[in-house]
Amino acid sequence: QGGGRGGGGGGYDSDDDEEETKYNFTTAICVVVKDAEPYFEEWAEYHLEGMKFDAIYIYDDSPTFELRNWFQNTRSDETFSKVQVLHYNRTLDEENGEAEDKIVQNFVYRDCVSLFGTSETGPKHDYFAFLDVDEFLVLPGYHSKNKNNKNNNKYSDIRGVLQDYLVPYGGALVVNWVLMGSSNRAVYSPLPVTKRFQYRSNHTHNVIKTIAKATDYVENRNPHSVSVVAGTDIHTTLYPGKLHKEASDPGGTGASDHDYPSDVLLLYHYRYTSKKEYIFKRCMRGNVDRGSIWCNRKGNSVTTSRGPDHIQSFVGDVFDDTAWRFLTERVPKYKFYDEFKDFH
Repeated sequence: QGGGRGGGGGGYDSDDDEEETKYNFTTAICVVVKDAEPYFEEWAEYHLEGMKFDAIYIYDDSPTFELRNWFQNTRSDETFSKVQVLHYNRTLDEENGEAEDKIVQNFVYRDCVSLFGTSETGPKHDYFAFLDVDEFLVLPGYHSKNKNNKNNNKYSDIRGVLQDYLVPYGGALVVNWVLMGSSNRAVYSPLPVTKRFQYRSNHTHNVIKTIAKATDYVENRNPHSVSVVAGTDIHTTLYPGKLHKEASDPGGTGASDHDYPSDVLLLYHYRYTSKKEYIFKRCMRGNVDRGSIWCNRKGNSVTTSRGPDHIQSFVGDVFDDTAWRFLTERVPKYKFYDEFKDFH
């Protein structure tokens, strides 16, 4: 468990009259999705319209390709047409000699970069983020367009961050978690995740996720960290060019950063949601790579005796609506939900 600096605060203040910066690279997200129908549209709009990713590649991990109709019905939608959905067939692991590798994401992320990053017949995106559907990239200190707000983060979306912290160096960039608590919610309610859960841990977590340059990417060591080609390195956002020291530890996993950089970019992890949702995700559905190993034998509770300490849900210590304010500014239709109270 990390003990780093606090996660969110002050603000980026965009200007309506400011001409949008042009970038000569494209960005995409690779994600494995299963039983996420109530959540993934908000997550996709947040990252496409808010953080300005160019594309999202969803690997549907359901047995019967449950997102097929959604994919077909959204081809003319301005935003969701940027989302491609592929049916992840677990038998492909065996056909490609990965039967011993039980981590689904390792196969999916490599396939995603190959098809959409380096293949001559693909779109050849330059940079890929490897995320889960309950993880939202956040610009710490974000404020809405209010001239009275102080600007504490000069970046407006993911492209500016990559321009300064990854593009000049190549390789990969790691981003630390901030764990969002349950906000004492007991059951599901049909409101956006970033509105329902606005209490977080009081510190940045040590666990990281990765954004990699497609042509430097080799493979995923695990769902959190990657290997890159010789001559390139993995960096953090502590300052431009800062090397991720855990990545070079031969005895480690590369899945953490104990410097806890917290000023430029963070990954708000809404892993717990309500008590009932979390038990369903962990104990009934199970992790995509580990099944339900963190649950009791009856499957009705997450145990405290197995796995890392962040597996156990907590309410949250610090109020933080940064992601919600960001979403409602960048995708204004979500402001509608502010008219509703959540009694769950």
